[in-house]
Amino acid sequence: MTLADARRAFPGLEDKTFLDAACVSLVPRQAHDAIRAFLDVAMLCPAEDASKHHLAMDEQRDCAVEEAAALLRTDPRHIALVESTTHGLNIAANAIPFERGDNVLVADTEYLQVAIPWAQKQKAGLVEIKPVRSRNGMLAVEDFERAMDARTRAVCVSSVQWCSGWRVDAPALGRLCQAKGLWVIVDAIQEMGALAIDLSDPWADFVIAGGHKWLNAPFGCGVMFVSDRVLLELDPASWGYLALETPEGGWQAYFETPSITPYRDYAFPRVAKRFEIAGTSNYPGAIGLGASLALVNAMGIEQAEAQVLKLSAFAAAEIRKAGARVVSSDDPRGRSGITMFSRYEDPKQDRALLDRLLAERVFLAMRYTAGVGGIRVSTHYFNDEEDVLKMAAALRRVTA
Repeated sequence: MTLADARRAFPGLEDKTFLDAACVSLVPRQAHDAIRAFLDVAMLCPAEDASKHHLAMDEQRDCAVEEAAALLRTDPRHIALVESTTHGLNIAANAIPFERGDNVLVADTEYLQVAIPWAQKQKAGLVEIKPVRSRNGMLAVEDFERAMDARTRAVCVSSVQWCSGWRVDAPALGRLCQAKGLWVIVDAIQEMGALAIDLSDPWADFVIAGGHKWLNAPFGCGVMFVSDRVLLELDPASWGYLALETPEGGWQAYFETPSITPYRDYAFPRVAKRFEIAGTSNYPGAIGLGASLALVNAMGIEQAEAQVLKLSAFAAAEIRKAGARVVSSDDPRGRSGITMFSRYEDPKQDRALLDRLLAERVFLAMRYTAGVGGIRVSTHYFNDEEDVLKMAAALRRVTA
């Protein structure tokens, strides 16, 4: 699949200059059609009975697991489906056994949800949040290493920072943490689906991404990778029957067996699904996510990443030509699909500028944390240079 083919899959691009996948992305036609087909099945129940109908829906969600495993270059047993990044971060926070006095490293430029589970544990006296200070939104492995002490038990980090666009060297950070025996939790929502993540030789314990941003599937379903260490050493905080081994003969035969009883030993395989809620699932979300993942896999994440990075560099150059200041770093090692800029010294003036751009049907956003941020441009694989040029032209026009 070519980039042009992929662009044609997004009819939402036809009436706007959409550069805001970092907020909520557009849905490709493939995901729309897959969900619609599922809803037709849900409406009509073409199966022999409702039990088989339910089992068929369970099986359809597995497409998202298979496609996510292919994208991340891992085995499906390492992939769980979660409602959102928030859901996955809470699974991690509640599964890791901390002792009083332990600390978790969290950078000062993080999205608030990265901190919330640990903040609540800190409030209960169970763990301490230890800050990692960024430098103009940039974070190096050394910054985390300097913050570590004898009581550090985990590092929770966004692989791409939402208000600077800085791409953390998460694999190098993960290797450092592994050498020190620390748990590594990665919020990859601003990376997964746009940039390559290779977990064939895992460097993190949890890698989590909701589907509604760069994965182009905003239906309350996302991806969570868990490592062998997690599967061997940790247990979830909740348990669901669909994470059990499928009974001999299948669930329908099991439920029709008179001798079954709730008083039994429940053995949960040590696979990622044990960390799901594992009840009746968000089938439309999983099916839409699976179709969106299949699209990027058909195109190839390497081709997607090349387009994303090329366009972010192009956007930075065009923003400067239009008279604005690029906030994101020029260091190619930290480049992502996010480019931040500011036209004025006063954020209120930048907000008014954003309103004028939105009125021109140029979709951008404004984001800040810890004093870092500005107007955010998100260049995805479905964008092209013409989108960037339209944005730059609109920027010149509304500031003339």
